Amino acid sequence: MKPLMLRIGAVAAIGLLAGCSAMPGRTRMLGNVDYQAALATSRAILSQHFDIARTDPDTGEILCQPQPFEAGGDRLLGGSSPARRVATLNLRREDGAIVAHLAIAVQRQGSDIIRTQRDNYSSVPNQTPAEVEGATTPQQNQAWRTDRYDHAMEAGILDEIFQALHPGSMAQPASRPASRPAP
Repeated sequence: MKPLMLRIGAVAAIGLLAGCSAMPGRTRMLGNVDYQAALATSRAILSQHFDIARTDPDTGEILCQPQPFEAGGDRLLGGSSPARRVATLNLRREDGAIVAHLAIAVQRQGSDIIRTQRDNYSSVPNQTPAEVEGATTPQQNQAWRTDRYDHAMEAGILDEIFQALHPGSMAQPASRPASRPAP
């Protein structure tokens, strides 16, 4: 009886870990298409929405430059912190077909919050502001945190890529979320 309980516990633990470690974003099967054509089409479609930073044909990864946008107020007083979208698309071969995974992170700038959390005034400061932030650029002093993922935009871009690879196709398999809710 004891070995059975250990096995059940091990399977449950593996299931919990697998459920929590899935990548955020959306995944879509692009079908049996040429890998290079899928990469070129994905890059072309993605470049209509974001500036491309880097494309790696060996890994199938397309990284985009952060894109600023107006995300609305996130503070009660004082307006809102700057927001941006950061997109990453990955292509892979799976069972003879090409699968695309797209994650568009919506990030908020949090450097002011981090800076105020450091100054709690409960002790004597041991660093001057020049020591903390001296000789750095404003970009180096920025801290961005991911608030959420733009699943609607992910699904729309993946649909555009599918339609470009299969013009005139009536079949439109929907993209599926890549991550399951955490248990």
